[in-house]
Amino acid sequence: MSKAEKKINGVLRVLTALLELGEATAVELQKKARISNYYTLRTYIEALKEVEFIEEEYSSGPPAKYIIKLTEKGKQAAEHAKTILELAGIEV
Repeated sequence: MSKAEKKINGVLRVLTALLELGEATAVELQKKARISNYYTLRTYIEALKEVEFIEEEYSSGPPAKYIIKLTEKGKQAAEHAKTILELAGIEV
Protein backbone atom coordinates (compact mmCIF):
# COMPACT_ATOMS: atom_id res chain seq x y z
CA MET A 1 0.00 0.00 0.00
CA SER A 2 1.40 3.40 -0.98
CA LYS A 3 1.75 6.32 1.45
CA ALA A 4 -1.15 8.09 -0.26
CA GLU A 5 -3.38 5.00 0.09
CA LYS A 6 -2.49 4.72 3.79
CA LYS A 7 -3.36 8.38 4.37
CA ILE A 8 -6.68 8.07 2.55
CA ASN A 9 -7.47 4.87 4.45
CA GLY A 10 -6.63 6.60 7.75
CA VAL A 11 -8.81 9.62 7.01
CA LEU A 12 -11.72 7.36 6.03
CA ARG A 13 -11.28 5.35 9.24
CA VAL A 14 -11.32 8.53 11.34
CA LEU A 15 -14.54 9.68 9.68
CA THR A 16 -16.29 6.33 10.11
CA ALA A 17 -15.10 5.99 13.71
CA LEU A 18 -16.56 9.41 14.55
CA LEU A 19 -19.78 8.49 12.79
CA GLU A 20 -20.10 5.48 15.12
CA LEU A 21 -18.90 7.23 18.29
CA GLY A 22 -20.66 10.57 17.80
CA GLU A 23 -17.85 12.38 19.61
CA ALA A 24 -14.56 11.26 21.09
CA THR A 25 -11.26 12.30 22.57
CA ALA A 26 -8.19 11.76 20.40
CA VAL A 27 -7.24 8.67 22.41
CA GLU A 28 -10.72 7.15 22.00
CA LEU A 29 -10.66 7.99 18.30
CA GLN A 30 -7.19 6.50 17.87
CA LYS A 31 -8.38 3.23 19.39
CA LYS A 32 -11.65 3.04 17.42
CA ALA A 33 -10.00 3.95 14.09
CA ARG A 34 -7.12 1.52 14.79
CA ILE A 35 -4.42 4.08 14.11
CA SER A 36 -1.25 3.08 15.93
CA ASN A 37 0.61 6.39 15.84
CA TYR A 38 -0.88 9.35 17.74
CA TYR A 39 0.99 11.92 15.60
CA THR A 40 -0.39 10.35 12.43
CA LEU A 41 -3.87 10.65 13.92
CA ARG A 42 -3.25 14.34 14.68
CA THR A 43 -2.27 14.83 11.01
CA TYR A 44 -5.60 13.34 9.92
CA ILE A 45 -7.50 15.45 12.47
CA GLU A 46 -5.86 18.66 11.26
CA ALA A 47 -6.59 17.82 7.61
CA LEU A 48 -10.24 17.09 8.41
CA LYS A 49 -10.53 20.32 10.40
CA GLU A 50 -9.16 22.29 7.41
CA VAL A 51 -11.98 21.06 5.19
CA GLU A 52 -14.49 21.56 8.02
CA PHE A 53 -15.46 17.88 8.33
CA ILE A 54 -14.70 17.83 12.06
CA GLU A 55 -14.43 20.27 14.92
CA GLU A 56 -12.55 20.10 18.17
CA GLU A 57 -13.95 21.64 21.34
CA TYR A 58 -12.29 22.11 24.71
CA SER A 59 -14.12 20.66 27.70
CA SER A 60 -12.91 21.94 31.06
CA GLY A 61 -13.89 18.67 32.69
CA PRO A 62 -12.89 17.33 35.08
CA PRO A 63 -10.82 16.01 33.52
CA ALA A 64 -10.06 18.69 30.94
CA LYS A 65 -10.00 17.33 27.38
CA TYR A 66 -10.61 18.09 23.74
CA ILE A 67 -13.71 16.55 22.19
CA ILE A 68 -13.69 15.81 18.46
CA LYS A 69 -16.93 15.53 16.52
CA LEU A 70 -18.25 15.61 12.98
CA THR A 71 -19.77 18.74 11.49
CA GLU A 72 -22.91 18.41 9.36
CA LYS A 73 -20.71 18.36 6.26
CA GLY A 74 -18.51 15.78 7.97
CA LYS A 75 -21.48 13.51 8.69
CA GLN A 76 -22.26 13.41 4.98
CA ALA A 77 -18.61 12.67 4.17
CA ALA A 78 -18.50 9.95 6.85
CA GLU A 79 -21.46 8.15 5.31
CA HIS A 80 -19.61 8.07 1.99
CA ALA A 81 -16.38 7.02 3.73
CA LYS A 82 -18.17 4.07 5.32
CA THR A 83 -19.47 2.97 1.92
CA ILE A 84 -16.02 3.30 0.33
CA LEU A 85 -14.39 1.17 3.03
CA GLU A 86 -17.13 -1.44 2.75
CA LEU A 87 -16.76 -1.59 -1.05
CA ALA A 88 -13.00 -1.95 -0.65
CA GLY A 89 -13.51 -4.83 1.78
CA ILE A 90 -11.88 -2.94 4.64
CA GLU A 91 -13.36 -3.58 8.08
CA VAL A 92 -15.14 -0.53 9.51
